[in-house]
Parts: sequence; structure tokens; C-alpha cells
Amino acid sequence: MATPNAANLLPFQPRRPLLRLRQRGIAALEFSLTLTMLLIFVCAVVGYGVLFWMQQQLASAATEGARAALYAQMTGSANVQTDACVAAMSVFSTGSAVACATTRAPCTWAGSGGQTANCATVAMTYNTQSWPLLATFQAFIALLPGTNKNWVPTRLSSKAVVQISQGTP
Repeated sequence: MATPNAANLLPFQPRRPLLRLRQRGIAALEFSLTLTMLLIFVCAVVGYGVLFWMQQQLASAATEGARAALYAQMTGSANVQTDACVAAMSVFSTGSAVACATTRAPCTWAGSGGQTANCATVAMTYNTQSWPLLATFQAFIALLPGTNKNWVPTRLSSKAVVQISQGTP
């Protein structure tokens, strides 16, 4: 009779399939790749949301500046352009990358009685490159294949025109 050896006395242990050993870190790798793409997508949504919000703020500020230009003209202010830009820039914080320009010129339409009407144009511009998150988003876009990489505008602008006088004041 043969003596049993130690290997025969151990309970049966099934061997792990070789494929399962190779798959051990795949879930972590897939999670990290998925999370990276999700974060890039969220960054893009937030970036474009800020662009739309900023465009709305520029339009609102230009409208406020045009309103202030009309008010300044009606109250007899000496410098309508400055009053308009001060009112428009009050929407934004000091030191922002927003610029204001006000011009006074004849309107493209005739005033009452065919007289030339004077208009004030308040133009607001914003340099999007001054916002760091959009610059980061531009860097991600540059890594993508293809030739057209102008997905994020470099400048946003809005203007409002108001008739400030009926003919020569």
C-alpha cells in the first residue's frame, strides 16, 4: 500500500483561470479613462455655459449703457459717452477684461420731420482668453485631431444703439 503524500491530503482547490488573472486591473483602467472623458465633457459644458452667460451680461450692460446715454442727453450732461460707459461697466467688477466704447454719430434712419437724428452706440467687448478655464479648454481642443480648432471664440461683443436727439440739439 502506498503512503499518502501531503499533496494528496489537501482538499481540492480549483485553479484560477489564466484569463481572470490578466483581467485584474482592467476595471480600474476603464474607470480612469471614463472618468477623464466625463470630466472633459463637464469642463466643456461649464465653459460654454459661461460663454453664453457672459454674452448675455454684455448685452445687458450695453443696453444699460444706452439707457444711461439717453438719460445723460436728456438731463444735459456734458459728456454723454463717459456717462454711458460708466453705467455699462457698473455691471462688471473692477479689473475685468470687459471694454466699453461709446460713439456718437448720425442715425441710419431719419428723425421726425426728416431731420437727421443723432444716435449713441455703446459697444461692449470681452476677451475670453483672460478666463483660465477657457484657456485650459482650448488646450484640450488643440490635442484633438482635425484642422478646425476654433470652437471657443477669442472675443465676445455686444452693442446697443439709442437715438439721443431729434435733429440738432
